[in-house]
Amino acid sequence: ETTAAASRETAEVQAAVILARKFPRDEQRTYDKLLTSCRRATFAEEATYSFPRGGSTVSGPSVNIAREAARLWGNVRFGLDIIRDDDDMRGIRAWAWDVESNTKVSYADEFKKLIFRKQGGWITPDERDLRELTNRRGAICLRNCLLQIIPKDFIEDALQECEKTLRGQARQDRPTILKKITASFADLGVTGAMLDKYLSHPLESASDDEIVRLRGIYKALTDDYAKKEEYFGNGQAKGSEEGKLKMGDLKAGKEEEHQGHDAPGPVTVDCLKAAIALAETP
Repeated sequence: ETTAAASRETAEVQAAVILARKFPRDEQRTYDKLLTSCRRATFAEEATYSFPRGGSTVSGPSVNIAREAARLWGNVRFGLDIIRDDDDMRGIRAWAWDVESNTKVSYADEFKKLIFRKQGGWITPDERDLRELTNRRGAICLRNCLLQIIPKDFIEDALQECEKTLRGQARQDRPTILKKITASFADLGVTGAMLDKYLSHPLESASDDEIVRLRGIYKALTDDYAKKEEYFGNGQAKGSEEGKLKMGDLKAGKEEEHQGHDAPGPVTVDCLKAAIALAETP
């Protein structure tokens, strides 16, 4: 069974390499389609997040925009593997592989099998909670991998387009947007008074940019990039000090984990060479 699975994986990789060589991506078409996605308000809401760093609020691309960019970029394979699993800890490794350029990146993470509950503090999760914890941690790893495969100017332009979309939406339907923000944060235990304190003025008078920033903070909290105490408790970040996450801030895995040209799983360099030779056959 193991041999059969390895053979299927090899055949799949060979087919991916052949198709990538015969049907290379159209970068301009990809760029245009990504900007089109960013003009959808529902997508733009999920495209960015904000997190506190050194007393300021830094914004950056979420895993959602990374996945969409990879989908449109094409000829990209990515995934998440569990590499360690015992009673107390779980280790995961995300990877992304640009089949066309043969560039592979991986990012590993380890975490304790614990979740926090208001009633009970830190507890051992059940199967569903552990799966959700793994998916959240894995999403961060996968995001970091994909953002090193996709050209950074694509992502930066896409984020700017998302901000334009959200600012435009805030101007057009402001009362509804403010109600949605209030209700969303209330689900996380953040009151309207706490939002007012963070902004240093009532939420009703928030600017379009501040509304965009609050949406990014909400995304960071729901994805476990940050804790609400960092914004609305003793560790509150300054709302007026905002920065941007640069692509260079992202950390990859160790060099030996991703700089080689081996495909994921049992596929070897020889297998890739054979696939490339087949792709270049007239």
